[in-house]
Amino acid sequence: MLIVSGSLNYDMFFKVDYFAPPKSVIKELHRYLGGSGGNSAVAAARILGDKKVAFIGAVGKDEIGRKHIISLMNEGILTNLIFAIEGVESGQAFVASDPSGETAVYSYYGANTYLSPDLIRKEEVQETIRNSWGILITNPPLPTIKELVSASRKNGKVIFWDPGALSKHRLEALKEIIKSINYLMPNKKELLTLVGTQDMDKALHLLKAINPGLKVIVKEGGNGSTLYNLKENSGIHISSIQPASLGLNVSSSVGCGDTYSGVYAALKHEGWEDKEALIAAACASTINLAFDGPRNSPKLNKLMQYLPKCRKASEVMEFWLKK
Repeated sequence: MLIVSGSLNYDMFFKVDYFAPPKSVIKELHRYLGGSGGNSAVAAARILGDKKVAFIGAVGKDEIGRKHIISLMNEGILTNLIFAIEGVESGQAFVASDPSGETAVYSYYGANTYLSPDLIRKEEVQETIRNSWGILITNPPLPTIKELVSASRKNGKVIFWDPGALSKHRLEALKEIIKSINYLMPNKKELLTLVGTQDMDKALHLLKAINPGLKVIVKEGGNGSTLYNLKENSGIHISSIQPASLGLNVSSSVGCGDTYSGVYAALKHEGWEDKEALIAAACASTINLAFDGPRNSPKLNKLMQYLPKCRKASEVMEFWLKK
């Protein structure tokens, strides 16, 4: 079983011609269940199947919270560790998308901030961690991440962390987490912010000093993605897969990074090698790119149908890191 922990949001998604203060006309308005944690969990569950993914998170005791739980249950995700918080609204996000698919996101964290270390210490959470294969952590509060990492490490679990906006805390505040995880999965901007340098070689050197066995997967949008294996001083770069090569059109990039993280972690759960998992995660992310909303990741059978085209459309480069 794979655990996912992170945010659950209600997304208000609107399309604009361009991002232009102080005024811009909204062309379309849609509402979706989202949040990095929820999106990643759905992506993983569509690969692993019924009751193979458990979610740890928090919602308000409100209609949005109820919708989240029902939706995740319908995806086959175990929801008994989603805590409903009295007197607090569920998290919400306001997402603007321009014609190129680029987005601007404004988040109200709400009940997400109430997922505390004390809740992680509950016996039912600890038992789930003990019985799991590993955990994908996105963006719960920082003290909660530390508690999740500590419990997972103590029990010998594989730990993936997609830091997102928490990269702003920088390296000194995040050392305790980084030294204990197996995979760090930021986008390029987040990685350089986290480490505090614009020099990728220096960033990798600093991370290796903290955790010599770390694997760093950097999501680079239109430039593809790269895995840096710090233990073996090697890397794998996967070029981006153009939707047109799959017979698809670009719609929105919302949730594509979450899809990538969820699918990659799920495939590692299933024993896939890094290179094939990278290509498949990029493939799933491209499929998500072709639809509106954050949760259009493919089920395993659909991903396998597209995978031969994705292998053909992607360029793979393996290389050695500077020592």
